[in-house]
Amino acid sequence: MAASPKLDRRRAASRPQPGEATSREQLLAAAARVFARAGYHGASMSEIAAEAGFSKGALYWSFASKEELFFALLDELDEQLRALMTASATAPSDRNINEEISRDVSAVLEDGRNVVLLFHEYSALAVRDPKVAARYAERNARLRMELAASMRSRHETSGIPMAIPAEQLATAVIALVDGLSIQQLTEPDAVPQDLFGQILSLIDDGMTLRAKESQ
Repeated sequence: MAASPKLDRRRAASRPQPGEATSREQLLAAAARVFARAGYHGASMSEIAAEAGFSKGALYWSFASKEELFFALLDELDEQLRALMTASATAPSDRNINEEISRDVSAVLEDGRNVVLLFHEYSALAVRDPKVAARYAERNARLRMELAASMRSRHETSGIPMAIPAEQLATAVIALVDGLSIQQLTEPDAVPQDLFGQILSLIDDGMTLRAKESQ
């Protein structure tokens, strides 16, 4: 049965136009702003809905809780980091991408400043709340596994043997990004864009040297 012209017009009107943010994007952007102002505990679903210009019911239609909103924001940040992992894993072996990755990571952290700030607040909450810790650990484990796989692929392509298990190296790199992101939030002038890349190069040099010494 064909849809009526009126229904077709409604459907067309409900679809986002080019350059127009979807309701989900509007809600996430509003949540990031409110969380940045009020903190995770201080923010309320009502305030987020008002910030976005939506009813509270419309907000709950898209997100069941404040925690769901937080992890949706974190997922967006993780997607950008996954794109960088893919770029690293698939880059030609003769191309040094550490400086490029460093700039890109710095840009992601700067663009997502509100989410990064919220992430650190939530990290502290996870230390004290077992329920929060379980989901937090699940997210970290997934990111660590993906980064480890990317590192294995990169090292196999470049021919640099890994001196320690990929999962442990991934844990250290994630901790490095977390630490630098705190410094970038509090002392941005102390974290040049190429700093992360320089440390990655030192790690590669150290593993290359260890491999030579073990021969």
